[in-house]
Amino acid sequence: MNQRIYHGKITPSDLARALVGHFHRGNWRVQQFGDAEKTVVQIATRERPLSGGQTAVSVILQRHEDGVAVQVGQQAWLGVAASLGVTAISILRNPLALLNRLDDLAQDIENLQISEDVWKALDLTARAMGATQELSERLRRIV
Repeated sequence: MNQRIYHGKITPSDLARALVGHFHRGNWRVQQFGDAEKTVVQIATRERPLSGGQTAVSVILQRHEDGVAVQVGQQAWLGVAASLGVTAISILRNPLALLNRLDDLAQDIENLQISEDVWKALDLTARAMGATQELSERLRRIV
């Protein structure tokens, strides 16, 4: 589980709204639970995606002294691995089958990068709101 702390005038709700706005599209579905102190955002592929395998990741956003602590959980990758396996087997049996599986392959590659996409969306939102990962001035004085 990866963790970062964004220092500044930012709330868990700000980051949760950014994740919902970024990922609520295409094959993705997003659910948000919690309150102003702690919010959990679950990002997953739809139940029957048009292409690619199923995957999911949870993001925990919790109010911190001077900002927000973020934890991104482990990605569920078994569905993506199964889809990649089907692609590999079909290509071994008939190399032209790659043409039929291109959309699945592209979606699987995008699905495997969801954790990086989550961090990019969070970093971009935090930067836009003036929050950084550096210690705030108040906490530097305490140290």
